[in-house]
Amino acid sequence: MAGCAKKQVSTPKPRGYFRIEMPEHQYKSFDTAVLPFTFQCPVFTQCEIHPQGDTMTWLLINYPREKARLELSYQPLHNNMYDLAIEDRNFVEMHYVKADNVSQREFRNDEAHVFGLYSDMEGRDVACPLHFWLTDSTSHFLRGTLYFNFTPNNDSVQPVIDYIRQDVQEMIETFKWK
Repeated sequence: MAGCAKKQVSTPKPRGYFRIEMPEHQYKSFDTAVLPFTFQCPVFTQCEIHPQGDTMTWLLINYPREKARLELSYQPLHNNMYDLAIEDRNFVEMHYVKADNVSQREFRNDEAHVFGLYSDMEGRDVACPLHFWLTDSTSHFLRGTLYFNFTPNNDSVQPVIDYIRQDVQEMIETFKWK
């Protein structure tokens, strides 16, 4: 009897991911005496400052709910702008192996003396989906990279990456050296 019944052909469903709801973007001013710059920072992030002597200071912007972290490192320039820019270029080129696409965009704000390069690295297995550096080209250099606190599948966390990308854009556009 079962063999004579009308057969239903089942089709496999595509793999899905949980829906990720992100809060509305809200910003506050980030300003501290330890660092020579200010910018607008998301209100729900947690910031940690880790001085590393006179040569470098780390600023970690944590997204606890998303298990993501923007790692910013600041260092004063000592005639090493070219070396730092090459080091950043090599960092981005390391990701070419896993990236489906790498797009770069220059940033320039002559009024605030902020110049930089923003790199978007797209691909399922890319460890750092976005990376940037900012400088005044004479005294200051800041680099930033997005990391997750787990091995990401960028297809599933793409809404988080897009959300943080917008936060980084706000940060860059409101960035000022003191």
